[in-house]
Amino acid sequence: MIDHSLLSSLPKPKTIDTSSLSQEEAALTLRRSASFRLNGAQSLILHATGQEDLAVELLDDAAVLYDMALQRLLGRPPERARRKHKEYYSIPAADGRPGIRTPWGSDYAPMIEDGVRCAEEWLEDSSSLPLWWAFSHHRKRHWAGDCQDSFEAGFLLRLQQRLVQLQSSPPPTSTRFEA
Repeated sequence: MIDHSLLSSLPKPKTIDTSSLSQEEAALTLRRSASFRLNGAQSLILHATGQEDLAVELLDDAAVLYDMALQRLLGRPPERARRKHKEYYSIPAADGRPGIRTPWGSDYAPMIEDGVRCAEEWLEDSSSLPLWWAFSHHRKRHWAGDCQDSFEAGFLLRLQQRLVQLQSSPPPTSTRFEA
């Protein structure tokens, strides 16, 4: 039997941070967390502990976690997370330019950050691939719709930061001397 105090103190699904994990690792972590909650709910019900409210809460959390795991594997934010966005995600400051807020919530952060990362890779070595190819190749990794749109926003906003920085810098002075 699982300790009841442990079950009641489990973190809520929204507080489980998987941002540093790959999509597969994040899905596995979320599925394990969901399975633990299901086992806990089963234990509470089978042992007739009188904690039906906790069992229902664990079942609800398990459903949310399984949804999060599935959506993470599909490369899109969880269904429940797409309903409302209270906080907007911003790309970080770069090239002496401030960060730029996107119209997407933090649930789209992985796609936005991927767009920023791809743009930075291209900016660091623009001679390796044409811009259009880098953009179109990397955007295909994301689910069509808001996921691709948020990737595109991250990519283009990072390029915008560089362009604004270049536009606001004084033109280089010539070091050539004429006799």
